[in-house]
Amino acid sequence: MQNEARLLHITGTVQGVGFRPFIYQLAKVHGLFGYVKNLGNYVEVLIEGNKESLDKFVKELPEKKPPLAKVKEIKTKNVHFSGYSKFIIVPSESGVFENSIIPPDTAICEQCRSEIFDPSSRYFHYPFTVCTNCGPRYTTVRTLPYDRENTTMADFPLCPECEIEYTDPLNRRYHAQPVCCPKCGPEIWLSDSEGNVLVKGYEAISHASDLLQQGLILAVKGFGGFHIACNAREEEPVKELRRRLRRPEQPFAVMAKNAAVTETFARLDGGGREYLTSHRRPITVLPRSKAFDLAESVTPGLHNIGVMLPYTGTQNLLFDCVPDAVYVMTSANLPGRPMVVENKEALEKLRGIVDYYLLHNRVIANRNDDTVIRIVNGRAAFIRRSRGFVPEPIELPFELKASIGVGAEMNSTVTVAKGKLAYISQYIGNTSHVETLRYHSEVVRHLIRLTGIEPLYWGCDLHPAFNTTRFALKMGGESTLQVQHHHAHMLALMADNSLPLDSRILGIALDGVGYGSDGTVWGGELFESSYFGHERIGHLLPQPMPGGDLASKIPSRMVLGILFEKLGRAELEKLPLVFPKGAVEFSTVMKQLETGVNVIRSSSTGRVLDAAAALLGICEMRTYDGEPSMKLESAATKSTHTVDLPIIFKKDINSGLPLLDTTELFLGVYELLGKYPPVDLAFAVEESFAKGISELAISLATKRGLEKIGLSGGVAYNNHITSCIARTVTEAGFEFLAHRQVPCGDGCISFGQALAAGLSIKSENKF
Repeated sequence: MQNEARLLHITGTVQGVGFRPFIYQLAKVHGLFGYVKNLGNYVEVLIEGNKESLDKFVKELPEKKPPLAKVKEIKTKNVHFSGYSKFIIVPSESGVFENSIIPPDTAICEQCRSEIFDPSSRYFHYPFTVCTNCGPRYTTVRTLPYDRENTTMADFPLCPECEIEYTDPLNRRYHAQPVCCPKCGPEIWLSDSEGNVLVKGYEAISHASDLLQQGLILAVKGFGGFHIACNAREEEPVKELRRRLRRPEQPFAVMAKNAAVTETFARLDGGGREYLTSHRRPITVLPRSKAFDLAESVTPGLHNIGVMLPYTGTQNLLFDCVPDAVYVMTSANLPGRPMVVENKEALEKLRGIVDYYLLHNRVIANRNDDTVIRIVNGRAAFIRRSRGFVPEPIELPFELKASIGVGAEMNSTVTVAKGKLAYISQYIGNTSHVETLRYHSEVVRHLIRLTGIEPLYWGCDLHPAFNTTRFALKMGGESTLQVQHHHAHMLALMADNSLPLDSRILGIALDGVGYGSDGTVWGGELFESSYFGHERIGHLLPQPMPGGDLASKIPSRMVLGILFEKLGRAELEKLPLVFPKGAVEFSTVMKQLETGVNVIRSSSTGRVLDAAAALLGICEMRTYDGEPSMKLESAATKSTHTVDLPIIFKKDINSGLPLLDTTELFLGVYELLGKYPPVDLAFAVEESFAKGISELAISLATKRGLEKIGLSGGVAYNNHITSCIARTVTEAGFEFLAHRQVPCGDGCISFGQALAAGLSIKSENKF
């Protein structure tokens, strides 16, 4: 049989996942000769042999690929037969690595996990044990190509035993860049609050476990940053942690050994188990079980809890002595600030917060917070997309010029895009803080360096005071496009659903705040949206916010603003509202409303839901982002009665646009106070609001001949509201669109901005 030769170019996630040794082994199985080499943004394979063997090789390649690999495309062409006598792995070539894909950090695989618990293994009790199929990747990368010398593992030269495994193509640790062992790898140790080393190795982990059981608080260094940990089964350590962090109510995520332990305090039905146990190991927000066997103060006032399983060797070993333990594992950072990543930084910034430190000496090149996922309307919704997913690209249904989106202000991310790929960064935080803005700039530089994409066009928010807006205008100059906040949501939603370039949808944007095209505060909007522009065609009734931003922190202010024009002062004084400064603050708010001084109007959905929580006595103060709305949803899950509230549509007196009258909705609640339990009224507010916004969307979509209705914005995390909108829209014959791969909240804004920037040159007519 005559021999042939074929040249393959394979794109996708093919670096750092054991792809070259897999190709080597597959070629050996089929008796083929040639080579495989990594060219940064693709892998090149030359194979020679008989036609039958070549065909089998090409067929089996995508079928038998390594578990962490993702094959996007295989380009094959026949080439001249050279007559190779063996198959070899060629070292990586340097150069430009555009659209190169480094795999995300993943949980320790079962084989490596077994080794750290096997007394006969040289990896016994060694927490940094990894192989090609698991462990840190993105958090170790300094530059490309992805070889050991370009990662933080360059600080740890391989010992002879590891060198053998690293260089053997038949070994599962072949070219696994983080591979190491107790002889040559990073060290772990336990320190006191002064940085004094108390004990090293497994004994440090074992002692840390004992300290946690004793009720002490520890800092634990992981892949992409530090966690602060304490015993989640006891009230005292959790309350003490809250006191030290000054987080009186914000829910803590917890870590349990496995799904069986998780089921002692949370329900795994409805798809949660799949994500909780996946190799990506996100924090999965699960419904609390009736027999909630944890400290109540872990998630005060909420019906759900964020849970993750161990994903590092250290975390697995922490459960070695106490398998039924459950630990709070919260990110070591102040709200909105970057997570702590350096040992010295941890000792300084966490002083007075933690009692002991479980440290190691592997440098974290890229901080990367935990991903958070919640099942909403039967599908996974990203609250935060980071570890386990970043820097995997989002595939686009069309091509973009090289562009970048720098995000909004809160919950910020960065996106670089070119061609049919968009790379969304890890969670960054609140860029109004100088420290976070500095981190934001670092992420921009690193993402450009990692992907090789030099942006030609910059996208940013319309808000002139955002630090990210100023940054983009400075960096991009005339090539910067300012994108209205909610249109960025719509663009992200459309591309997330792979809609083609000529698509139009009826988009519903529901969130806390977004700078409107008219200079006012938006947050409950209906658009006809395309990739090239948008038209605001409906919205919520703009409500007064007495005291401006204070009304978002003290939702009782919003209640007075909403009901001010309908009820007299005497009636408003009777409302069961709480103000930090009591009657004095009430009088101040009333004066503001009477004079119009220091009052802005907003169509924000978040403010309406916050106000409902305050009126019903469910949440009096906002101590963390989204708290009143989250507690309103939790209260609504306990409802047993159906209560009807008015759904009234009007026209805006200024624009003439149709709107949902939320004042009438609140009057309905006011009239029923004391007649129904707050939980029933909470359910009624969410249900009536969802039906009202759905009916308005259906009416507008029908008039404009639109077949798809989509939902984006932070309110989309509310399962009750989203499910109701989806059901109502679908029953009316429309296709309902929800996010799939990117967050519903402001974590998707940079993605939408990059799309707008990359497409802006394609059309002079923006809509």
